[in-house]
Amino acid sequence: MKYHTKVIRKFLFYILVALSQYLLFSCDSKTNEYTISSQNVAMLKSKYDAETINYFYETVFHADYNKSKRNYISKWKSNPKILIMGNPSADEINYVNEVITEINGLNLSIKCSIGTLRDSSLIKVYFGNFTKMNEFLESDNNLASNIDTTADAGTGILVDYDGEIKKASVGIFYAKEDTNHLMRKKLVLEEIIQTLGVIGDSYTYPSSLFFEKDNPEKYFTILDKKVLSLLYEPSIPVNFSRIRFERKFSDVLYSVKAEDKIKKLLIKYPPSLSRGNILEASFTNNELLKHPKDVHIYLYGTILNEDSVTIIKAIKSLNNISPNLKLKLVKSSILEPEHGIVLNFKDSCEQKEPIKVSNAYFKGSNCMFPKLIKNKVTLLYNTSERSRTLRQQSIVEALYFSLIQLPTKYLGSDKLYYLKNDTIDFNNKYSTLLKLIYSNEFIDGLKLSDFKKIKSTMPHPGPTGNQ
Repeated sequence: MKYHTKVIRKFLFYILVALSQYLLFSCDSKTNEYTISSQNVAMLKSKYDAETINYFYETVFHADYNKSKRNYISKWKSNPKILIMGNPSADEINYVNEVITEINGLNLSIKCSIGTLRDSSLIKVYFGNFTKMNEFLESDNNLASNIDTTADAGTGILVDYDGEIKKASVGIFYAKEDTNHLMRKKLVLEEIIQTLGVIGDSYTYPSSLFFEKDNPEKYFTILDKKVLSLLYEPSIPVNFSRIRFERKFSDVLYSVKAEDKIKKLLIKYPPSLSRGNILEASFTNNELLKHPKDVHIYLYGTILNEDSVTIIKAIKSLNNISPNLKLKLVKSSILEPEHGIVLNFKDSCEQKEPIKVSNAYFKGSNCMFPKLIKNKVTLLYNTSERSRTLRQQSIVEALYFSLIQLPTKYLGSDKLYYLKNDTIDFNNKYSTLLKLIYSNEFIDGLKLSDFKKIKSTMPHPGPTGNQ
């Protein structure tokens, strides 16, 4: 089964309003249309957990390939009708009908159905070749040039007035090389859901339908469904501003009032770690970058049986350190994946050194929060006994230092881990560092300069803090 490594999904938002900003700040005192009562806020917090509210914030208040955050919520008030256009096959018509059934099964405050040209509140879904799709959407040359025609693509336009979505258009292009029906249906599902108001992609959950990178295993997760359900809660008004959402939900949004949350977090950890040099050294190019919560491990090359055993043991130990990390060894595909940790094992007979390791990282920066998307590690081994002895250590270090971009020189004479009862037990110092960095409060994209300012306002930890 062949999967393409690039699926481009973009949404263009033409906000056709003249007085929306005035209305946004004036309706509170007159009709309360654009606010949420304290009672309803409490109800929503009890109904939806912090994970859902944060993911809602990340995907609803951000548009794909837009560096800035969106200022208000867009959603439908009327029931959208979906009009199938272009040259759809019987399978493609069936995809749309299945998507409608799946969305309506969530019992939202709106219902989707098949429509006609005479209907208002239309979502036009066009199936066709690349040229016809761009003509339908009236795409500019810049958009067209950014679409990879060797892979399936979905592109759309959404129009709203004062936050109420009135119409939308989606163009679906299928590459001839890709005949996987499940992936095609997922593309239709994602694009239609984005026309409902969940318009931003994310790097946080690789299994999510809204994951920015290509992942054949992604699907409409329970968390995705909760986000869409939260958007269509009757108490969430159209045009509700991001600023007010941040105020109402500041206690559960990790990126809001982040300075206070980080201070409270650091106090829980030993000063030698939380305010020492090792934590600052874990920033990547003066920015905190972390892998998504689900990290897939892929193996390529000359893999020994004991390599797999080592990796399984290390994964088990790492998964016990932080609730925000779930590493999983998965079957490698022919095409190298766009996310996760890729370990490539190679033999090098002419190499003098027992082991050579290179670890390249790849950052995702098109979503609200940047992420470490992928680490590609190459492990070169010569045929010496020393190479065999150090093989396990090199693998464990490759995994750990992919999760944290800490230079290996900071290990010094320390051991990263110990072997106890045939298990890999990480040194408390480094397991605690991993747990701290992958805490929710330690937000992705935190600038090192901002972190230093936060530390400067805290009590001095004393001479032991400089480790």
